[in-house]
Amino acid sequence: MPSEVEILREIARKFYNGEPIPCPKHPGGTLSGSFVHTTFADHIALACDRGRETMTIPQRPKQKEFLAQQTEGFVENLQRGDSILCYRCQSPLEIERHDNVTTGVADFTFTCIRCLSWGSWSGKPELAKIGA
Repeated sequence: MPSEVEILREIARKFYNGEPIPCPKHPGGTLSGSFVHTTFADHIALACDRGRETMTIPQRPKQKEFLAQQTEGFVENLQRGDSILCYRCQSPLEIERHDNVTTGVADFTFTCIRCLSWGSWSGKPELAKIGA
């Protein structure tokens, strides 16, 4: 079951990519809306075409996908036991990890809980070395 942060990340990603966004509460419904720029609280405002469901996703700063080097740096920091914060807004990251015990390969997905920026990395965690 995906977490609330993962669901919001995917909705924001689909919004910025121009993909259709299925409504999480109304089967067959789609969300549409716009990016609202204000002086202090930029956000995405969405509404369902089937029900009276509305959704607001804070977006200051705006969602971005992390670069490969950044996500590898997150994995390296995780190996050292360092705290892992978003490069963009310094908020904690939600970390999803799936390990393959036979190959030793792990799949990581890092999602910022505030700006919903995200990135993925796959490989052997002990080999994550920036600049090596």
